[in-house]
Amino acid sequence: MVTLTPDTIDDLIYSARAGELQDLQTDLTTLATQTSTSPAHIIAAAIDTAPQEEGGSGSSLLHYPAANGNLEILTYLLTTLTTLPSRPEITKVLNHRNYSGNTPLHWAALNTHLECVKALVEAGADVGVKNDAGLDAVFLAERADWKTQEEGGDEDEEVEVEIGGEGGEQKQDAGEMTRGRQVVEWLLSSEKAAES
Repeated sequence: MVTLTPDTIDDLIYSARAGELQDLQTDLTTLATQTSTSPAHIIAAAIDTAPQEEGGSGSSLLHYPAANGNLEILTYLLTTLTTLPSRPEITKVLNHRNYSGNTPLHWAALNTHLECVKALVEAGADVGVKNDAGLDAVFLAERADWKTQEEGGDEDEEVEVEIGGEGGEQKQDAGEMTRGRQVVEWLLSSEKAAES
């Protein structure tokens, strides 16, 4: 396992959080060269280990683009992780729990970023993991949906849901479906999620 300095981890987290893909790629490649390892090993080692009372979160690099809905950064990190030598190593990073027990999937679901949820689940994130409050990603997305409804439904996005037929010929307007509800429905209907 590679050991990174707190400043190095902070720099990587900043790039992942701010959506600076080119800076993140450059830093990961440089660090991999300096440590004679791979960018995937750097990603696996980049955990915010600062104590919680000093502002640390215990989060991995995957948490930040998942929370912010930055699919480009998340996809890059997930693709790079596939170069780790074993599936258990990849799964460990995908399901890393921060100081509150939240995984990157929890943060993506809580913030209703459907495409990030899909990417994480397709990569092998475990939908059944519960955080320290005993909540899984489905519940967090559902809670976000409830909150949106209580606040008067700020989301004005309408979604059409396909009903029957393989050709997609029949469609029925499902009315307004919040982003939280979309995440819940996808997680509940996903074959990959069912495998978890």
